Amino acid sequence: MRTYLIEPQTIFVPFLRRMLAHAGFDVVATAGGVDSRDITAHDPAAVFVDVDYLERGGPTAICRIREAAQGAAVIALSDVTDTLFAATCVISGATAVCSKGDGEEKLLRTLRSTFAREAESLNAAR
Repeated sequence: MRTYLIEPQTIFVPFLRRMLAHAGFDVVATAGGVDSRDITAHDPAAVFVDVDYLERGGPTAICRIREAAQGAAVIALSDVTDTLFAATCVISGATAVCSKGDGEEKLLRTLRSTFAREAESLNAAR
């Protein structure tokens, strides 16, 4: 699956690329911030965004990403475990919000579960 990774802290990009590749995601581009034109140009099926360190707030960034990648799943990665923050991200357009603090295996299970639900929804719509 073609994915676009937005991670402002470049030190974590290699780890996230490896983790996503292990889960079967093909990271076609990475960026340190939201670049709507670049996202649109890569036409990803999924956008992974670390919402904790963006210049704009996470929900605002998610709205911009959703506009640029209308058909893509938008996965917000965050250290924040507040359910209100997660709900705000979903209302802003996130498909799912994953906690970075849960560890790699739980994060991968959450991602796989999210995309399994997405696939079921697409099949049901047909």
